[in-house]
Amino acid sequence: MAVGERIGKRVGPQRRRAILSRSEETKFSVPRPAIDFGWRLRGSTIRLLRDSSLTLFPVRQRATAALLTQYCPDGNSLLSCLQCGACTVSCHLAETDGALFPRRQMTFLQLGEVDRLLADPSVWLCFNCQDCTSRCPANAGPGRIMAAIRRLAVEHYSLPRWWSRLVNQRRGFLSMLLVAIALLLAAIAVGGSFSPQITPVRYAGMLPHFTLNLFFAAIAGMVMIGTLIGAARAWKAFTGESLREADLGRLVHSFVSVTRQIATHRQFSQCQQFPLSRWAHISVFYGFITLLALAGAAATLIALGAPYPLPVFHPFKIAGNLAAVLVISGSFYFCIQRRRASRNRDASSWFDWVLLVELLLVSVTGLLSEIFRYANVGVLAYPTYFLHLVFVLVLLAGSANSKFAHVFYRTVALTAEEYKALSEVPLADLEPGRVAA
Repeated sequence: MAVGERIGKRVGPQRRRAILSRSEETKFSVPRPAIDFGWRLRGSTIRLLRDSSLTLFPVRQRATAALLTQYCPDGNSLLSCLQCGACTVSCHLAETDGALFPRRQMTFLQLGEVDRLLADPSVWLCFNCQDCTSRCPANAGPGRIMAAIRRLAVEHYSLPRWWSRLVNQRRGFLSMLLVAIALLLAAIAVGGSFSPQITPVRYAGMLPHFTLNLFFAAIAGMVMIGTLIGAARAWKAFTGESLREADLGRLVHSFVSVTRQIATHRQFSQCQQFPLSRWAHISVFYGFITLLALAGAAATLIALGAPYPLPVFHPFKIAGNLAAVLVISGSFYFCIQRRRASRNRDASSWFDWVLLVELLLVSVTGLLSEIFRYANVGVLAYPTYFLHLVFVLVLLAGSANSKFAHVFYRTVALTAEEYKALSEVPLADLEPGRVAA
């Protein structure tokens, strides 16, 4: 069915002519009155937003839909969007933050303005709660399309871009696994042993701590450089100025405010479609941060000559095990949520699945490695530990290019929004601990 026929079938001939042609009415500066489509949401009639006058170009729509199909399972759903504004009405974050997402982004896509979207920090204000998708009368899937835009943005700002495309494909994931296995085997061949003692189990006998820490520190350094370059490029696109030109006081003030928002996960509490998402995300977020901090602390202790491995009841061990349980439980919840969505014809892409799979593999193999070491089952301990290192390496190598990169780019986007909001307000006029929205 052609785009014009689809629009005509859904909204009637009068509205179809107003959309597909530049009528004289669209040239007036006075906004047109809202049009009642007869749909109801929360007991109230849904009306078109005042800026509803636009001209759609079917060729651009189809080209944009074809582009989106590469980043989400159903990019063609963009063609079903009626620009009714129900998605924005449904979004509690759009109400609180005063933004017009996701309708504004859907409009840009229909007009073929992809470049404007990549430079739009409002794309990152969406937390993918899917409230808008569940209430869309045209089944256009605005939540899925917003997620696809973010994936496109991650690829756009990543350096190099080909690595981002590789990381987020099934074949690329398998390739990364094979490369990680080869690199770790090479590290063992150079500085370790392929025949460590069976009992007692000592992982340092297979791969010494110094070699292991040096290897992962080098990989982490390269990832950090790529992350900083991508974040700097995104900042310039969001604010129109480079980080070197930014006002340091406003930048720090904005970053601290955004850090508090992220720490409390306040935005997730607005989700109605999946109310437990906030707590699941908190579990994964703080569990992973705890594991990362403990890994760094353990590497520092080893470098300082402290005895290792640590006893089973050491505070670091207890905290690490609890953090791993948090990551596993939160990731498992999101896996169940995505499976249920798939059964309701809301399939997730590999980009959405791969991070959950990696987190589960890293956490489960880490716990099993610890259990097998304390049980002195060398036959199982060493292969499990090797797989654990492989999965950690894959997660680390793709962290700046996969969905994990949302942590960086969302922080940059939210900070940019706060920074621009503060640009017209002197810092001396702000109350302590409060930032103008």
